[in-house]
Amino acid sequence: MRRAKGYRSGTKKLFAIAGTVILLFGVFIFWWQAQAPRETAEKNAVSFARKHADLKTETDFYLFNREKTYFTVAGTNSKKQKIYVIIAKKGGATKILQQKKGITEKDAITLVKKEKPKKILKASLGLWSNKPVWEVTYLNKSGNLCYILYAYKNGDMVKSIQNI
Repeated sequence: MRRAKGYRSGTKKLFAIAGTVILLFGVFIFWWQAQAPRETAEKNAVSFARKHADLKTETDFYLFNREKTYFTVAGTNSKKQKIYVIIAKKGGATKILQQKKGITEKDAITLVKKEKPKKILKASLGLWSNKPVWEVTYLNKSGNLCYILYAYKNGDMVKSIQNI
């Protein structure tokens, strides 16, 4: 009798472990599939920047969605200058910026910190009305989603969208 009870207990544990493994595997596959478009976009943007903007090494990638979608690759060109290459998703129009001629991602985040956000979600460089801007997405004190666009050139606030 004990043996049968122990067998059932072991079978339940085995099914529980198998179910957990299957669930974790499913979550991993879902996450991997969700990341695939971004990884493809990054790979294509880096390749495009190497070919059309003299990019030699890349250090960062940003995805910017406002009126249009832009892919931005940060890195260094063959002259060892730090640059940003902003590429329009549609049409591939490209804008190359010298990193030293504008504010950095860190600067934009510092500007948002003056708003005392609960959490900063991301910062992305792109074009708004054909001008380069940093978009910082954050949660305010109340936990509401907010966006602020800062001019790349001088850090002036271009647009603010609060409490979405």
